[in-house]
Amino acid sequence: MTENKIRSSIEDGVMRVIIDRPEAKNALTKKMYGEIRDEYRRAYRDDSVRAVVLEGTQGAFAVGGDLKEMLSSLNDETSLDVFGYDEAVPFEAIRSLPKPTIAAVDGLCLGGGLTLALVSDMVIATEGSRFAMPESRVGVVDGHMPRLLRDRIPPAWLRYWLYSGVTFSAEDAFRAGIVTKIVPAGGLEDAVQEMLAELGKASLNAIRLYKKILNETRPLSSMEDAYETMLTDEVRDRLNAFSSRTK
Repeated sequence: MTENKIRSSIEDGVMRVIIDRPEAKNALTKKMYGEIRDEYRRAYRDDSVRAVVLEGTQGAFAVGGDLKEMLSSLNDETSLDVFGYDEAVPFEAIRSLPKPTIAAVDGLCLGGGLTLALVSDMVIATEGSRFAMPESRVGVVDGHMPRLLRDRIPPAWLRYWLYSGVTFSAEDAFRAGIVTKIVPAGGLEDAVQEMLAELGKASLNAIRLYKKILNETRPLSSMEDAYETMLTDEVRDRLNAFSSRTK
C-alpha cells in the first residue's frame, strides 16, 4: 500500500478525517490506524479545532483491520510486528479527545470500523449502511467492542451479532443505540452540517466536562484479547482461507 490513504483538512473549526482506500473498502492497516490516531492528537493540540468528523469513501466507512496484513504478520513467526496494534489503534485518542466527534457512515461499517464509530460521540448513518462485528468468523476476539456495547445493547442482540458476525441494518443499529441519526441516501453531509451547527452553539468547556463524565462508564481495554486469539493456528487457517477467496 502506498501514499495517503488518510486525508485531513480543517475548515471553520472542523477537522475532517477521511479514510480513502476504496479499492479495499477502506480496510485499515496499522499505518492507517496510526495516522488516524495522530490526526485526533493534532485536533487535541489545535485550539482552532472545535469538532472532528471521521468519514469514509465510495460506499464504505471502514471494514476493519486489513486481514491480509495480519496474516502476513502471523506467517512470519520470527516477527513481533503483529503486536503493533497497541501502539497504532486510535480508539483512545478519539474517545478522550475533549471536543465533540462525529462518525459519518455511508456504507459498510464493520469490525474495527465499527469500533471507530463507537468511540465517537455521535454517529450519523445513511439508510443503506450496513454494520457487523465479524471478527468471530476468523476466530479473533476484539475486546474493545463487547466492552463498549455490553451495557448499551440488549444482550440477545449483542450476543447474536458478536457470535455470528452477521451484518445488520442501519435501522437495527439505531434501535440498538449505536447510531444517533439515520438519513436518506445523499443526505449525510447536510445532517453532519446541521449537527455541527447545533454543537457550535454549546460551550466547548461544558462538552469537555460532559464527555469526561460519560467516559467514566465507557472504558477501553488493551489488545490482549485480540493477541490471545490471533496467535493460534485456527486464526492463521481462517485467514488463509479468507485470503484465498479474495485473490
